[in-house]
Amino acid sequence: MNFSRIALYAALFAIASVLLFPFYWVLSSSVKSLEGLSMTPPSFYPSEVQKEIISLKANGRVYSYDQKRWLLLARSPDLINGGRQPGGYYARLDDATPSQLVNWLPNGAALPVEAAALSIVFRNSPIHRLSDGQRVAIAARMVRQDPETGRLDELVFAAVPGAREVEDLSILLNVEHEEIRQLHFRWSNYPETLAGPEASIGEESVGFFIFMRNSFFISLMAVLGQVLSGSLVAFGFARVQFKGRQLLFVLLLATMMIPGQVTLIPLFSIYKHLGWIDTFLPLIIPHFTAGAFNVFLMRQYMLTLPKELDESAAIDGCSTLRTYFSIILPNCIPVLIVVGLFTFVYTWQDVMGPLIYLDNPEFRTVTLGLEYFRSPYVDNRHLLMTGAVLAMLPVALLFVFFQRYIMSGIATTGLKG
Repeated sequence: MNFSRIALYAALFAIASVLLFPFYWVLSSSVKSLEGLSMTPPSFYPSEVQKEIISLKANGRVYSYDQKRWLLLARSPDLINGGRQPGGYYARLDDATPSQLVNWLPNGAALPVEAAALSIVFRNSPIHRLSDGQRVAIAARMVRQDPETGRLDELVFAAVPGAREVEDLSILLNVEHEEIRQLHFRWSNYPETLAGPEASIGEESVGFFIFMRNSFFISLMAVLGQVLSGSLVAFGFARVQFKGRQLLFVLLLATMMIPGQVTLIPLFSIYKHLGWIDTFLPLIIPHFTAGAFNVFLMRQYMLTLPKELDESAAIDGCSTLRTYFSIILPNCIPVLIVVGLFTFVYTWQDVMGPLIYLDNPEFRTVTLGLEYFRSPYVDNRHLLMTGAVLAMLPVALLFVFFQRYIMSGIATTGLKG
């Protein structure tokens, strides 16, 4: 048995697991509920806490205190302070619904209120497992801090799961307990995300498919522009002899050192003067002006092609452009695919450009649409994760189908200076 090979495969598997874990996390989070995303500690699979419905009879258990109505959970002295004075633990009622605010009151502090012979329902009582293995449904919790020692004391008001209506809740002081989770896939995340960000708050919204259509159109046009213009400029630097060629090439590469933030305001002013704001033109036309990095990649690849191809084409009577279209481009398919993929990914993931130039909701791209899921008023993290999966799916598929061209295209660039 080759232990070194086993160790190598184990190390590679461990590294691959670490690299693939973010993708698994995004995929699993796309079918989690908001509760599943908010769990502490985090859940590594789509899950929710098991819940139980607990009912307490309202008659004789509703009291008035401080102009509020309170529900008696259990009669007991103040266990946290170790008092002996009789009293009880109460949960404040908000419109006949028990809240999370629990308080201890001595007898006589709260006045009884006549209530109908109905039940006060705790609808989402999580089921926890105690240290001894017992399962309890928690209706309410109370935590206090000792001002002298700083110690936190916890009271848990619980009932046995399955007891739909109970007379009194059990009081557990400082017991170890953990929530019981169950597998739960929230497939409705996808139709809710596809409906659009505004639909999550009940308003009319442009659907996510519109965002993807816009991103596809912009990205494909950008790929077309970079492939045509970049390959033409690269052909001039690689195959055409003219004075000052090296100097111009160095100047072209020097433009890569200019930060995009420097040209942001001048470009916006130009596009606004041309009337291109709130159109796709500012996101498409610049790609027809040959990016410096793409020109560098294609030039280096074209330098690897034998000069005899140009000479044979010239003997056959081909012009320079005919040589470019009929001889050079067909032999540059791998690097053209690499440039196309890089351009597609860059354009697909662009946030700043659409955010600056697009105002019409029907013109939003995928990344811009995802930004609108981030609201200070509504927590849409689960829909945001689903949208992230939809956004990365086209890019992932492109890399899966064209990965061999990517490797060959990158490996064969830069072989000649």
